[in-house]
Amino acid sequence: MAAEKSVFDLDAYRREEDEAVREAARASIWWEQEWLRFPTVSKDDDGAWRYWSVPADSGVYQDDWPLGERLARETVAQMRRFPEGSTVLRRILREMDPESAVGQGFLTAVEDILCQSGPALQPL
Repeated sequence: MAAEKSVFDLDAYRREEDEAVREAARASIWWEQEWLRFPTVSKDDDGAWRYWSVPADSGVYQDDWPLGERLARETVAQMRRFPEGSTVLRRILREMDPESAVGQGFLTAVEDILCQSGPALQPL
């Protein structure tokens, strides 16, 4: 059985609270580091998150499309490693330009990955 604290032992309560605050800070830092492992995610100087932090198309299709495919593979790999970050895909889709070559390469690769990684979806 754990040692009981006296109601009047304020130092023990303060130590417990301080430890809880430190643990919450560690968890917050870990969570942020995991989010920043997504290849398209960044954080602005003012602390705002960007989920599609990708340079605009270079105009060279042979460079832009493969970049989108690579970003998709790395994004899916991070989603598999860090399932709590799965909402990043929805946020990416909101911010990206689906008409760009990078965006089209990304979407095509995500579709290919989804079609290859599990049983085919059946219509209802």
